[in-house]
Amino acid sequence: MRSVIALFSGLLFATGHLCAQPYATVREYESAIRQQFDRDSGFLPDSLKERLHHNIEDLFAGALLLPDAFTYPFDSLAKVGRITSRDNKIRVFTWELIRNDGSHTYYGFILCRRMNPENSLLIHLTNNKAEPGDPGMQVLGPSTWFGALYYEIIEGKWNDSPVYTLLGYDPHNIFTSRKIIECFYLKDGTVPVFGAPIFMMHNKVRNRVIFEYSARVSMSLRYDATKKRIVFDHLSPSKPSFEGNYEFYGPDFSYDAFAFIDNYWVLEENIDMRNRE
Repeated sequence: MRSVIALFSGLLFATGHLCAQPYATVREYESAIRQQFDRDSGFLPDSLKERLHHNIEDLFAGALLLPDAFTYPFDSLAKVGRITSRDNKIRVFTWELIRNDGSHTYYGFILCRRMNPENSLLIHLTNNKAEPGDPGMQVLGPSTWFGALYYEIIEGKWNDSPVYTLLGYDPHNIFTSRKIIECFYLKDGTVPVFGAPIFMMHNKVRNRVIFEYSARVSMSLRYDATKKRIVFDHLSPSKPSFEGNYEFYGPDFSYDAFAFIDNYWVLEENIDMRNRE
């Protein structure tokens, strides 16, 4: 069953399933989760895949409710992305369901560590499939999460409060892929928020940045810790006539970056990448 914020076994659990705990240790949960992933295959109908991934969600919820979940590696779960903030306060888990038509649905949890591990905030993420309006301008919650496979987290301060910038990958469909820069923070210390007016580009502020490009190519998007900036390939259409048709977009061998300046990630175009060291 679902709830907005519930107190369960000493943990705050935001917008997720509350499941019984059939296992006593995180290791036992991990083994059960791995078995569910092993049952997923391209030969299953989507309805059965969805059932498997809902089972995985429930098992993950049980595992992450245990006190040692934050430090447990979960390293046998090859299909689950696991990243931890450098301040050791946020841990993010994401994975995907690949449908038979080539589309993707994303699942995830964010575990926010408190001083007492018995009282941590567990946030269940629900992929927002509709994407109404301009998703780059929206402020979203866990139940309307944009959805991505996160692979890097950058902690910082925004208006003197902690904010975490997430870099993510979205295979999207058979025609296009996407890379996403997302911001996550806890409003008033407890309310999870995705999206913040923090990205300054072309004299306009956006709440998140979404790059879409041909599924036949790859795009680099990474954090340069030495220079404290997010560096990425500049995308352009292969022909001028394909402007706006992202199936034909790809890297053009130039690079842009976001540098954090005065509370904003500020776009810097056409940066020099010759001296990367």
